[in-house]
Amino acid sequence: MIPASLMSPGSLFEKDRKVRTVAVLSHQQLRDYERNGIAFPIRVFSTAEASTFRRALASIADNCGEGSLKRLDGLHLFFDWAYRLATHETLLNAVEDVLGNDILIDGTLVFWKPPRDSGFVSWHQDALYSGWHLTPTTSAWIALTASHQSNGCMRAISGSHQDGLLKHGNVSDESNLLFRGERVIVDIDESRAVDVILQPGEMSLHQSTIIHGSNPNTSDEPRIGFIVRFVTSRVTRRDRPMLRVRGETDCSHLRLAEPPGERDQQSALSAWRAFSGC
Repeated sequence: MIPASLMSPGSLFEKDRKVRTVAVLSHQQLRDYERNGIAFPIRVFSTAEASTFRRALASIADNCGEGSLKRLDGLHLFFDWAYRLATHETLLNAVEDVLGNDILIDGTLVFWKPPRDSGFVSWHQDALYSGWHLTPTTSAWIALTASHQSNGCMRAISGSHQDGLLKHGNVSDESNLLFRGERVIVDIDESRAVDVILQPGEMSLHQSTIIHGSNPNTSDEPRIGFIVRFVTSRVTRRDRPMLRVRGETDCSHLRLAEPPGERDQQSALSAWRAFSGC
């Protein structure tokens, strides 16, 4: 559960009312996003910033043991560095190019594939359980390491978002990084698949109904992606807290969380472990 100290229903913090200063996405990237369901590469952090975030993440992973490295949820609610990553001005400006200036964070997720690891993500759509296809949303997949074919970069079926929400089945496989093992029940035309190749500090933005997945890491280097799910106040979900990061639209119908603020690493780690079960 989220600690009560984090919750602030309907609250809005002055430091989160940031005003957009510049467009990030080019006209071509916006066209790609609409036509293909995904746009990349988009530079949001410097290589040095990406390295700083990666070191902070490694300090958490070191406390979880090797078996827990592959998936880390909700870090932005407990760690100041993760909050700063998810609310970075350039990132929010890029999202605003897609969603407008009414923006909330509906969760974060890290997929960490160690070297020579069998972990994969089956072909699926994010909208299956989230309902993100019902309101304006976008997902940012941010590379903290290089992400390419040999270390299991994300792959997407170009244009598949236009087919709407598809049927899925759940297939049990301990190597699948998706909790339920969901995968679309359609024949995948992999000739339409694109490898989302990114350098550290670059990201992709993808729509919630695009079919995507990833292969195992066959390289000698890790592949680490920090994913941020962005929605607007039109979302109606109440099952988890959201962070308001831009805009002034009424959010009294939602559960809003406060930024984590400054706290020592050990207390942040303890709170996150209680939340995530690490």
